[in-house]
Amino acid sequence: MSSFNSLDTKDLLLKVTSIPGPSGYEDEVLEEIKNVMKDYSDECFKTAMGSLVCVKKGKGPKIGFFAHADQIAFLVTKIYEDGFIRLSGVGGWDPKVIASQKVWVHTKNGKLRGIVGFMPPHLQTTEESKKVPDYDHLFVDVTMNSNWKDISIGDLVTVDTKGFVNGDIVFAPALDNRASCVAIIKAAELLWKMNIDAEVYFVFSTQEEIGGPGAKSAAYISEIEYGIVIDVTHGDEDIPGFPKIKIGDGPAICVGPVTNKKFVEHIKNAARKYNIKTQIEAIAGRSGTDTDDVQLTRIGVKTGLVSIPQKYMHNPYEKLCAKDVEDTAKLLAFSAAELQ
Repeated sequence: MSSFNSLDTKDLLLKVTSIPGPSGYEDEVLEEIKNVMKDYSDECFKTAMGSLVCVKKGKGPKIGFFAHADQIAFLVTKIYEDGFIRLSGVGGWDPKVIASQKVWVHTKNGKLRGIVGFMPPHLQTTEESKKVPDYDHLFVDVTMNSNWKDISIGDLVTVDTKGFVNGDIVFAPALDNRASCVAIIKAAELLWKMNIDAEVYFVFSTQEEIGGPGAKSAAYISEIEYGIVIDVTHGDEDIPGFPKIKIGDGPAICVGPVTNKKFVEHIKNAARKYNIKTQIEAIAGRSGTDTDDVQLTRIGVKTGLVSIPQKYMHNPYEKLCAKDVEDTAKLLAFSAAELQ
């Protein structure tokens, strides 16, 4: 049995967010997830695009749960002779949030420390002080490593942050979208104890942060009829014209043209029947999640989108409520259980 079995939701969130897994390089975190999921699956396999698919077999309709396992990161694009390197973002970083952060450079010979340097205010001109930093003005100092010349062009770089918990609130890197991976793990744990008709595919997909093919190809090979994509959404943010999604008030069910109306009602009904607290998120067009691709697979997949409220998306530290993750897991499990 996996050592993860003794961990609660918060411990599991801290564990999976501590493992680097940038877009296209998710192998390490997916191997750890597989170590958990093999206890709650009849079968586990990898797709050609690297996504992990775990299956609970059944004789009823096929449903897939999708959460992307990749995270935003950086690549080394230039190396200077004095021990400094330059970066380019893998995924949607805002460069100004990484100034003065600690980072790990992942070389062929192991990890090396680095610091994202930034010119002190005393030395900035008036014009420079008004500019927002970009990748052309950010350097990583790696001179604290005697072997910094092991660094090569194309090496991965991840921010060196360590998650922590305050009550039921979790602060950690890569909660987008490892929190949804945890929700699927917890849903699989619940479903393993149930006798249901549906055949369930638990998909931990690759390359979502760069618009990649991980989820769509997994949906194709699984030949599912229904799909629920689990991602994060902006919680505790005031967006004019839209209801406020609150952290701690449960997962948000998407309504709008990107989701299947009848299947969304099925998900809502499961929430009502099992007294699971949820919120509603209106999305008028493309969702910017794997939902947009999963629904187009083969002849079409009846797809829903369930999102975990989160603050500080794509920052070195992100914030969410562990109970929202657990409620998401319950919503997934009972939505599958109610399929006939």
